[in-house]
Amino acid sequence: MGQGPSSISIRILNFRAATPTQLPLKLHWVAGPAASVFIDNNLAQKLDLFVIAASLTNLFQHSKVLRTECPAARKLHRSSEIDTLMRDNDDTFAINGVVQNGGSELELAEILKNSPTKYLWRIPAREARRDEICLAHTPSHYEWVRELDNKSSAELRAMTLAFDEGRKSLYVGNLTYLAALVSAGGAIESCKRVVEGQLKNAIAVIRPPGHHAEHNESMGFCIFNNVPIAAKVCMQDYPEICRKVLILDWDVHHGNGVQNIFYDDPNVLYISIHVYSDGSFYPGKGDDPDAPDGGIPMVGSGPGVGKNVNIGWHAQGMGDGEYMAAFQRIVMPIAQEFDPDLVIVSAGFDAAAGDELGGCFVSPACYSHMTHMLMSLANGKVAVCLEGGYDLTAISKSALAVTQTLMGEPPERMEIPPINHKASKDLEQVRAVQSRYWKCMRPGINLVAELLDRDAIRLSTVARGYEKGILSKKHNMITMPILRNKLNKIFEDQVLVTPQIHTAKRILILLHDP
Repeated sequence: MGQGPSSISIRILNFRAATPTQLPLKLHWVAGPAASVFIDNNLAQKLDLFVIAASLTNLFQHSKVLRTECPAARKLHRSSEIDTLMRDNDDTFAINGVVQNGGSELELAEILKNSPTKYLWRIPAREARRDEICLAHTPSHYEWVRELDNKSSAELRAMTLAFDEGRKSLYVGNLTYLAALVSAGGAIESCKRVVEGQLKNAIAVIRPPGHHAEHNESMGFCIFNNVPIAAKVCMQDYPEICRKVLILDWDVHHGNGVQNIFYDDPNVLYISIHVYSDGSFYPGKGDDPDAPDGGIPMVGSGPGVGKNVNIGWHAQGMGDGEYMAAFQRIVMPIAQEFDPDLVIVSAGFDAAAGDELGGCFVSPACYSHMTHMLMSLANGKVAVCLEGGYDLTAISKSALAVTQTLMGEPPERMEIPPINHKASKDLEQVRAVQSRYWKCMRPGINLVAELLDRDAIRLSTVARGYEKGILSKKHNMITMPILRNKLNKIFEDQVLVTPQIHTAKRILILLHDP
């Protein structure tokens, strides 16, 4: 990577520009076979929507940083009247694409058949439908978001100022409704293509994010909760091949909305790695004291008990050692035991090194390794959906590492630092809590019923047998039978007595634990 903004070099097969409602991009064509697609950083951070699907490739290269003005983006900025809320700088997230134009659908099918690891295939974003959104949200919440379209700029500015307080932490503009629809639609299309097998895996670079949005309200910069909507659509539309879904959330903030939407669902396993800090780190604890938060003891309810795993760090400052340990000790064992049909990653990159708000130090290489491990699940069906992140360089580098891994490049070799001592205790607490629901969290411990079925002998029985031998040899003690119906065999040799006890006038009784 060069200095300043990041750039990604990709090959795009049969690229077709989206309509403004699908993808508000400005295409700058240059002489020769190469073309460049530019996405304005500010728009990507606040309103823009961009979806890429990755069909395993190793064609990523690093190229020179390019700068451009983006009139279409500036126009959207003006129409939403949020210029004052956005940074005015020259950072540009550039994608330099080698574009193969023309060609028939038959030629496309032949290329994808013969070279499935060569190209990145773009999935057009679309607006999510009302019925899809209402799988995860209440109709009243959908209508609240839709009504934003009918409000004046002055009303929207007033709402944004009011929402920029406390836990709500939300901004709204003229294009919020459209942006939220396309963001959710992009997540849906990415996940559906993976489930259908059209693509092995996908990454959806979408805004606004979603994992803080509750079923009945928007919060934390999230309007609709993209990942639960996509998961529910896939489970509804493909009940035979998408029955169980794993949602892995590595955003530095807890995905309260995802957790609560699936809290009692036995078919969705939600695992979140986040900073908890005893509930003081955003989103913290809600107004309802009985509502579950991001704490480690929150494991789900009803039929969904055990299907919610919170790996809540005690503080910021976590890095590669802690995240790799979380994956190796908790995430992957539980995920393998759950055996999902689809893996969706809520990929916030605010735990990345360089993100000052997140305050953690996860490297691009670590994100690559975590992605690689997840690709061993669900026959490789992994869909990554962008969530949070506050440093554009950190997001770019981390997302690039994830996408390279999705497209078949091996993860970069990395040296794993030692784990923080308190973080290790965090993981042990997670293991202890989850051991009630997952066998893999009980290393070396087997269920008694299983051992008895194998005619195994209890350790206490062995100890009593040894003790009986010594007492018999030294003091001629013998076993006194315990005359009770249906007494378990393990109670044999529980009572030892000296000979001729029936003639004794005084009896000394010793009670002890062997």
